[in-house]
Amino acid sequence: MSFLRFNKTPKHQKFKYIPRFYDPAKEELENRLKMHEKDNPDLDQSELAKERIKSGLRYRSRTDESYRKKHTNRYNIRLISIMFILFVTTYMILKSDTILRFIERISQ
Repeated sequence: MSFLRFNKTPKHQKFKYIPRFYDPAKEELENRLKMHEKDNPDLDQSELAKERIKSGLRYRSRTDESYRKKHTNRYNIRLISIMFILFVTTYMILKSDTILRFIERISQ
């Protein structure tokens, strides 16, 4: 008869959550220091160079507003030109009678 209790509300669940503090600047500083260590056995020279390039590009794109704006403009121009080319190609195909001939050949 335990399912006939209408006035009893269920208790909420309790979680043992311990919040952690995340400091991105501190983590980036630690990564940069680790990359520039001379006696770092974890990474060889090529890996160090790759990590430096990656972090430099990431840092540059995050901080330099003109860099981000330039790449956004390039992306927009590329997108508009592709859309224009697709539109013109579609218009040319639909305007010609090749589709009608193709449909006639299929229907025969």
